[in-house]
Amino acid sequence: SINSFTSVTAHHKMGGFTSIGSLAMLLAVCMVASICFTTALGRPGKKGLTPMLGWNTWCTQNKCTVDWCSSSEVLDVAQYMKASGLLAMGFDHINLDDCWGKRNPVTKQIEGDATRFPEGMKAFISKIHSLGFKFGLYTDVGERACHSEFTGSYPYYDQDAATFQDWGVDYVKFDDCDLPANHTLEDLTCDMSRAMLNTTSDFWLNFHCWHSETCGTCGTSFRIGPDHHDEWSSTIGIIQLLAQNREPFWGPNPSYGWPDPDFVFTGGQGCGEHDEPGQRCPGQSDVEYMTEFSTWAVASGQIIFATDPRNMSAVQKQAFFNSELLAVYNDSLSFQNITALTLNGSTTPTAITDMNSKHPPKSAATTCTLETQISSSACTAGSTFGCWSNQTMWTSDGCRGQFTCGNVSGVMCNVDGAGTHVCPCVPGPSKPSYVFIRPLSDGVSAVILIVNGDDIAKTLSVDFSSISTASKGKWTSSTTASVRDLWNHANLGTVTGSFTASNIPAHGSVVVKLTPSS
Repeated sequence: SINSFTSVTAHHKMGGFTSIGSLAMLLAVCMVASICFTTALGRPGKKGLTPMLGWNTWCTQNKCTVDWCSSSEVLDVAQYMKASGLLAMGFDHINLDDCWGKRNPVTKQIEGDATRFPEGMKAFISKIHSLGFKFGLYTDVGERACHSEFTGSYPYYDQDAATFQDWGVDYVKFDDCDLPANHTLEDLTCDMSRAMLNTTSDFWLNFHCWHSETCGTCGTSFRIGPDHHDEWSSTIGIIQLLAQNREPFWGPNPSYGWPDPDFVFTGGQGCGEHDEPGQRCPGQSDVEYMTEFSTWAVASGQIIFATDPRNMSAVQKQAFFNSELLAVYNDSLSFQNITALTLNGSTTPTAITDMNSKHPPKSAATTCTLETQISSSACTAGSTFGCWSNQTMWTSDGCRGQFTCGNVSGVMCNVDGAGTHVCPCVPGPSKPSYVFIRPLSDGVSAVILIVNGDDIAKTLSVDFSSISTASKGKWTSSTTASVRDLWNHANLGTVTGSFTASNIPAHGSVVVKLTPSS
């Protein structure tokens, strides 16, 4: 059955004001008195009227957390994105992550790493602009960045904001590491926002949200959860968050702020510390990447891919050039219409332990066969998976899937990460799936995304009565609608009263646009 819930969080009290109307009144007072910045509703400027599309250096030519960016690398990617048509598709931001900024010990000015950006940041950014892109960079709430020797902006917020304006920066990612003592993330983020606004330039400010509506006040988009990793377990966690933790202050500027689920890894992150251009080591299958991209497009407000677009794989091309799906993403006026549904499933994980000396050697095996491969890495009997006689099985080298172990079928061994993993030879428990319903701003059509979160293929349905919550009763059990598949770009005929997606693969998804017959 389908259990619908509306994720509505009560407005947080700020200075005694508890309603949006009260906050709007307070905004007028603050505009006159030049105080109360953090309690104003809405952020000035034209950034964020539509959601973000772009690329980030974080996992390009390197595995994630080892960000080796340089002027030559970034310009090469930008030129490729323009030549390939990605810029024309709307991927118009080129963003540096934690890989560039140093603090001059004498002047205390923030500067680009001279080895990586020998021409200087202003000249480098001018080259990015000349290609038709907007430019973004990374800094941090504290003195140091998260994963490197590079600098944060504390206590030089005003100074750095003025420097960013001088360089022509369009987008600033404001990370949350190294929080100074006796300060809150909210206070310092809003201080940086004020410093940027005081330059009179229209910056896009992205930061980590503290889960109150002032997130929509102090910036343009904000992280809503933990870091996303190139693993299915991470992806399904973000999908669950987008379904079950939606907030009323998510939406387009100037009244709201866009929810950022973190980077998408469509096609796979880099492999080592400094790979050849276009080399990727996928942590997910193409099916999982399509589910990831679909969910970010239908249910979130920021798509920045952190993979190398050079030598694009088939799934990268299919996602990045999906004009029908991106049209849904860019339909800003429909964003707050989204309703999330959860389809029943047990959330109890299958017991898994890392392999150790207590387990039998791999040669002590019983019959083991692969039923369904989930991973992009190969599953080969005796090499990357096998079964033991003690009612356990093992996988290694990235193999994930559903297996028959002895006389037990439906055994799930679906563990992300390197090394060898052990799973019990028991059928895996059912896991929840998710539905996102987005009635479009044309007032007619609705987009339905169904995500199979389970480890086996499933047939899942959505009644039209579920759509009526978000579209004011226009859909009923007698409504007949045409069906458009937004991945295969095909018309699938008509349905009445409900839509059923048959045999959705494990971790797969279906995205359709439904249009009622006139």
